Amino acid sequence: MFLEAEEHREFVTEAIMQLHTTQQFLAPGRLVVVKSKSDDDHLLGVIVKNPSATLKQYVVLVLTGDCTSSALAPNLSSQSEKGPGDSQGYFIIPPKGKRGMDDDFFSSSRTRKSSGVINIKLPYMGDASGMGFEVRAVENKEIISICISKIKIDQVGLLEDISKTVYAKTVQMLIKEQTDGKYPPALDAIKDLKMKDMDQVKRYHAHNNLLEEMSKNKCHGCIKLKEHKSMMKDQKMHKDELDQLKYQMSDEALQQMPQFQGRIDVLKEIHYIDSDLVVQLKGRVACEMNSGEELISTECLFENQLDELEPEEAVAIMSAFVFQQRNASEPSLTPKLADAKKRLYDTAISLGQLQKRHEVPVDPEEYARDNLKFGLVEVVYEWAKGTPFADICELTDVSEGLIVRTIVRLDETCREFRNAASIMGNSALYKKMEIASNAIKRDIVFAASLYVTGI
Repeated sequence: MFLEAEEHREFVTEAIMQLHTTQQFLAPGRLVVVKSKSDDDHLLGVIVKNPSATLKQYVVLVLTGDCTSSALAPNLSSQSEKGPGDSQGYFIIPPKGKRGMDDDFFSSSRTRKSSGVINIKLPYMGDASGMGFEVRAVENKEIISICISKIKIDQVGLLEDISKTVYAKTVQMLIKEQTDGKYPPALDAIKDLKMKDMDQVKRYHAHNNLLEEMSKNKCHGCIKLKEHKSMMKDQKMHKDELDQLKYQMSDEALQQMPQFQGRIDVLKEIHYIDSDLVVQLKGRVACEMNSGEELISTECLFENQLDELEPEEAVAIMSAFVFQQRNASEPSLTPKLADAKKRLYDTAISLGQLQKRHEVPVDPEEYARDNLKFGLVEVVYEWAKGTPFADICELTDVSEGLIVRTIVRLDETCREFRNAASIMGNSALYKKMEIASNAIKRDIVFAASLYVTGI
């Protein structure tokens, strides 16, 4: 049950962290529960800094429990070597009664704006009033839950000035939030974070049900619970390895051969290769397609689906090849774009049915949905027409960052289609792709980045 719950948790956590609304909640000051490295228990913490260009993880201050001499020993030696003025490693904050007046807990808050600099070496450990804490870099998958509660933090004092007073205040606020050893309530993934995907919602409920069942289990009173959990994990790991080895030695592994032959037959039927397996014109064009599904992209070109479209409309439809998000708001399309969308989707369905007839394990509907995502067609269309970036962001619930990445990748797709048009000898399509590329290559989306240019 524990291992099943872990699988659900990993899936749900990944899904939650990809939600657009999640990023709005994960701001400095938000309380989170972080996975413990030792798996003994999860840790309550507060987000201190969001990911940046220099550090891709969240910076989180977590409570590590009551301090013991054994836990502190490794860091005390490094502290003595570095000297009392060093800002890295470990320090101990004395109780309030033993500090001077200038180090008073209720000192005035800082008004200086954070520069984004981190003057501590992560992980950064310490002790405040008998409670151990650690400032660490945290990956998305390590965040178990996002709490409803928020506290006011001093980012400058924590990361730049390394103020013992600020650390003590932050730790005490965290301790107050952890009443009776329980974490603050978590945000609801459906009500608060707006999770909508049916599969994700199903897994979310399954995870919660398992947690409820586990809470009633008598195993929680077992003094060897930690040891037994470790044994179960090792057992599952070895079982998975054994199953993989058995599969590699079994006849089932050879079932890939019929699939391979089926794919060859598909390519022959749609004239990508001939009976002697020699690559034909359509096959050469397919080799140019890297950013989208090769068969759908190639059939789109050879069926002249872009010929009747304006460059802005063509590049908008092409966005379906590179957009990755499955659950986006439905775009509002012109009749011409709606017809082009239906025609491209029907092509994908036909290719899926063809592969299924040749015993390639493909579900036509799923094949079309996985390879064509039309969520940004309206956005790209308006962008190609010259609409300001702020205005196109209002047309969808997709995050600004994903819009930018999609348009940048779309420029590469235009290049691929242009190369394909050159191979086909279609000068009109070549010119159209040039115009489409120029239409989207503008403004903030293609602004030079200091990190990219090295200026």
